[in-house]
Amino acid sequence: MALFTVDSNNTFGQTVEEAGKYNVVIASSSQYTTTKEAGKPMAIFDYEVLDGPYKGGLIRFDNEVWDGTSEDKAKLSAKRFNTIAVALGAANGTAFDSIEQFVSQAVGHQLAITVDWDTAANGKAYLAVKSYEPFMQDGSKPNGIKRPAAANSTGNGGFGNRQNTTGGFGAATNNQKSDGFNGSVAGDKQASGTASGYSNQSANSYRGGGFSPVPDGSPF
Repeated sequence: MALFTVDSNNTFGQTVEEAGKYNVVIASSSQYTTTKEAGKPMAIFDYEVLDGPYKGGLIRFDNEVWDGTSEDKAKLSAKRFNTIAVALGAANGTAFDSIEQFVSQAVGHQLAITVDWDTAANGKAYLAVKSYEPFMQDGSKPNGIKRPAAANSTGNGGFGNRQNTTGGFGAATNNQKSDGFNGSVAGDKQASGTASGYSNQSANSYRGGGFSPVPDGSPF
């Protein structure tokens, strides 16, 4: 007698198969790093869908770089990260001193993202984040546009070369809950660390906002 049989409907997590606008939480797998060539601070955000037909699905690898090499580029970087901060419920006047701190404190907080299909250099399509907005009270809104037929099928948002990936057994899904995120998640992420030597980034830090409590009233 078989121990179990494969059933794609009986898995942890799932693939997000449509573009659209989704209520998401910033997953604990999100991390701070630096770009390979120039060493610029970079946030890598992973998102878990909170409601609708793709609840529990992951949208991964939203890479946002802080470029402080000139005043104009620093202003654009500040606007980019402030857009994310405001969508997360940032309060004007609260300070962030590094991108590492921003990522650490953003984990576990909710917002809405609009995603559409982009094609990577290898010809594979993935969901890319196009905009950020506050959490939507009326729920996620897939738009019916699925992965382009010409693209090879992979898990959404960069799950590697495995076909038909469901995204259910990775650390992000197992460690993240879609129905109750609180401040302890962000604290655990900060304690674990993702990169060393971040103190040299002070010239590229910015003043952003602090995140308000998530909609269920849990403390930050």
